[in-house]
Amino acid sequence: MTIPTWDEKELSFIPTKGFPLLGIKVPDSIAALISKEAIGSPHLMQEFCRGIARHIAQSKTKELALDFDPSPIYREVANTIGRPIFEKLAKGPRQRSDRVKRTLKSGGEADIYQLVIHALAHLKPDLVTLEYEDLRAAIREVISGNIPQLHEVARVLKHMATIASTDQSSTPVIDFDESDKKLHITDPFFAFYLRWGDVSST
Repeated sequence: MTIPTWDEKELSFIPTKGFPLLGIKVPDSIAALISKEAIGSPHLMQEFCRGIARHIAQSKTKELALDFDPSPIYREVANTIGRPIFEKLAKGPRQRSDRVKRTLKSGGEADIYQLVIHALAHLKPDLVTLEYEDLRAAIREVISGNIPQLHEVARVLKHMATIASTDQSSTPVIDFDESDKKLHITDPFFAFYLRWGDVSST
């Protein structure tokens, strides 16, 4: 069963109704900000609110500042929720010693599976369908040197989709349409990780 995404108004209902019950005052602007970042997921919104509540408890105040920066909460949530499937996709199928390492513009090296993840993170996607050319352009932005051929990237995306479909999650996090060369990002946790997680650790 597919759970539909929530719109920003529905998501903002969680902090605007929940925090007053805890005696916490959160500015509407902050509620709107985190609603935009939740990618339609009430689960992500609840995790953001949990992080804000911890921040409030540690700061010994009942009011969140207007200039509050939720970025540390985003990064913590991303690395807690999205990292397991990210690691599986970045690793690819059974590790092979002959995978070519490519140099990244940011420094370090990555095999082709890690390269594709870095390119996706560069795009900071929502729940979207990506054309191959979008991904190719992102690969060009992150790699130092020649980019892989179409068939190489297509093979990687196909393997990633297979890994995603055999994951424990109820819905695959990505799906690859091989005939149209389109990648569908279907899971808000994975999309959120690509925005805020630490892909440099692959």
